[in-house]
Amino acid sequence: MMKLAIPLRSKIGHIILVFVGLVIEAYGLLMLPQYTGKIINEGIQYGDMNAIYSIASMMILMIGISAVGQIMCSYFSAKLSTSYARDLREMAYENVLRFSSNELNSISRASIITRITNDINQIETILLLGLTVVVFAPILGIGSIIKAFEIKTDLTWIIVIAFILIMILIFVIGARVLPKFNTLQEYMDRINQNAREILIGMPVIKAFVRQDFENEKFEKINRQYLDLNLNIYRNLLPMQPLLIVILNLMVVAIVYFGSYEVSGGLIMTGNLVSFIQYSTQIVVSFAMVGVFMIALPRIVVSGRRINEILEIEPEIKDGELLQINDNPTIEFKNVSYAYPQSEIESVKNINLKLESGKTIGIVGGTGSGKSTLLNLIPRLHDATSGEILIDGQNIKDFKLDSLRDKISLTPQKTLLMEGTVKSNMIMGKHDATDSEIEDALRKAHVDFVESPDDAVSQGGSNFSGGQKQRLSIARSLMKHHDFYLFDDSFSALDMNTEKIIMDNIMSDLKASSGVIVSQRISTIADADEILVMDKGEIIDRGNHDELYESCETYREIFDSQSDVVGGGL
Repeated sequence: MMKLAIPLRSKIGHIILVFVGLVIEAYGLLMLPQYTGKIINEGIQYGDMNAIYSIASMMILMIGISAVGQIMCSYFSAKLSTSYARDLREMAYENVLRFSSNELNSISRASIITRITNDINQIETILLLGLTVVVFAPILGIGSIIKAFEIKTDLTWIIVIAFILIMILIFVIGARVLPKFNTLQEYMDRINQNAREILIGMPVIKAFVRQDFENEKFEKINRQYLDLNLNIYRNLLPMQPLLIVILNLMVVAIVYFGSYEVSGGLIMTGNLVSFIQYSTQIVVSFAMVGVFMIALPRIVVSGRRINEILEIEPEIKDGELLQINDNPTIEFKNVSYAYPQSEIESVKNINLKLESGKTIGIVGGTGSGKSTLLNLIPRLHDATSGEILIDGQNIKDFKLDSLRDKISLTPQKTLLMEGTVKSNMIMGKHDATDSEIEDALRKAHVDFVESPDDAVSQGGSNFSGGQKQRLSIARSLMKHHDFYLFDDSFSALDMNTEKIIMDNIMSDLKASSGVIVSQRISTIADADEILVMDKGEIIDRGNHDELYESCETYREIFDSQSDVVGGGL
């Protein structure tokens, strides 16, 4: 949990100012009962207007001092809690960005969203409450105890009884609600997960007419969250009225028993009034601490959930080498990879070399390991055995930024960010000019946008699948790279559009190394070398003509596609 305290290190000044504000506010509040007793004893009792005016002016001054302290405390505590939440959110987000898919699967994406938003909001709220309660209440409570004992009365036993009753009340209610806070956050995770699945799977839900079923499923978890919330607040609801009852009974008891001491001359009327005010401040202060202690487990739960994100150490770590030579060679030596908690290797004993100016095509059935193999090159995964070398140096020895700057990966699943065509293109090159953007769009045959300033909806929903693929290809061509990796990036394109794009980008591949994964033979037929994969292994390799003659799997794929399109290549 120590990482949660890291953002506070830069905010020591704010913490000190909050503390100073609390002390000033508490000083003003502690002096007011004393002046109240004094104005009764010295002014009202004797009708001395000069004393009343003099003491009243001091009371107004104390109110002003208390107000200044309160404003100071409120301002800096709000600034501290909000900036802390901002920094903590940034820390969590930065760590999430370093996660591989394995880490992202260890905590569900819906839970990560809940933790970075809802849980940090909980911490922010409780931190703000803690600054104004946990620090302020003891200062005010201890100060009131000292002031109450200075009055020298035998009525302190009433305060002790009231304090014990309040602690019993807080303990009983706390014991009933504390275990439920963790479950509440888990329900929030499930609500987010369910909502995310519905939004992503909307076309499938509509196609199979499952709206009512999904609505009932969402209603069930939503109802569970509501019922638990209501249960918690039903248990908390009696606390405030019972606290008020105990407080008022304490005041009545002090007045009742104090009246005997006043009539017996043991205590002055003004001192009794002061004692009542100090007693009220004592009980309220410790009641505030008790209420906060009930809320504290909620911040502990949220803090633990955020700390889990911060404590995850990404398995893919930076190397130390910065410099990678131009036009390098990548070599796979007996490389295998198995996904976590899987006994089956997705790729096995892979040996290949990616050389400058060479284009490699990869073909195979679904689940044959094509995409997994491609993802090993930019280290989206790390090989579980074997080595991947760049010019003879292990790929793990290089800085991730240096490595990935050499690689352009066009993923199988197209993702466009909300914004404009230009804002998506400059992801490939942040300082790209309009002419460079237009050139990349031309190479990818993006003829459906009028200007780089055309809007892109969230996820590129205002474009078709083929249009999104062409924009994704254009983005990968924004900058010169030594390795161009295309992971089935032409699947949504017709044959004619695919040929135009391939002809346009082949000039870029001549000066670099290209790896093209495709289900279609026509896409990779002109590659210098074609790898045929099955069950994670390279079962054959060669050019198109060689494989058609020697590899039955390749020939079956080619013939099946030729029958569909009505001819050969």
